[in-house]
Amino acid sequence: LNIMDTAGSADMRNRSSVGAFIKKTNALGVIMEIALSETDLGEGDKEDIFGCTELDTSTDFVASEVALLVLFRTVEALPTLVKTWFNDDCPKYWQQKFSTFVEKRVAPATLQRELDRIKKATCFDEMAVNGSCASREVVATYQQDECQLSVMIRIPPTFPLRNVEVDCQKTLGIPSSRWRRWALQIMLMLNNQDGNVLEALLLWKQNVDKEFDGVEPCPVCYSVLCIKTHAMPNLECKTCNNRFHTTCLYKWFQSSGKSQCVLCQQPWSGTKV
Repeated sequence: LNIMDTAGSADMRNRSSVGAFIKKTNALGVIMEIALSETDLGEGDKEDIFGCTELDTSTDFVASEVALLVLFRTVEALPTLVKTWFNDDCPKYWQQKFSTFVEKRVAPATLQRELDRIKKATCFDEMAVNGSCASREVVATYQQDECQLSVMIRIPPTFPLRNVEVDCQKTLGIPSSRWRRWALQIMLMLNNQDGNVLEALLLWKQNVDKEFDGVEPCPVCYSVLCIKTHAMPNLECKTCNNRFHTTCLYKWFQSSGKSQCVLCQQPWSGTKV
């Protein structure tokens, strides 16, 4: 988990690849089963079980405390896989306990770590970002040309077991279809791609900049920059001239079972641009 965090901070594609490997090997279920068998999720333990969110090698090895730390770090590093496991595979007798554990122990700490990362970030330029652990909301405002852009991310108390909500309705001077697309970009990254709030806001800002420069978003993921590779749409349909990300288009072919353009539904005949 520490390796994945280190790799992911350098390039989100690394985190996505590690997450895909863990999903393919079904390792998450084993991790959760072992960790849950070694702990009662902190009931009756010392109040601040996460005084440090790293393993303290100076003290004696206590299996229950290590198990709690593993659960904490797994939820933080693999939120999408944990949500899928919770909804599909978590035993019923653990569901309420685990949900309470996430709400009381994990979610407050992970949000505070998110806000700390945002506070230390130096790459926002003209974008202002503020957040609160009390309201569990993060608000970003960005001035682009004559438009005041605003996005509010609401993070539920049991995230990632429940999805974040994104509100761009305070954005002025932008058609609703466009800011709804931006909201979908952020929700997709946070709810399905293991992204964090800082990465989602930076991707949103980069997409806004590209769209104002005249680059059309990919019709599959609604984003100018591919969430996984940060590449721009580079496959153009010869029939309708719409452009798609390579990974998005191939994923569409696999899920639909057809090699047709997403929009015009003609047999795919495209070129790389």
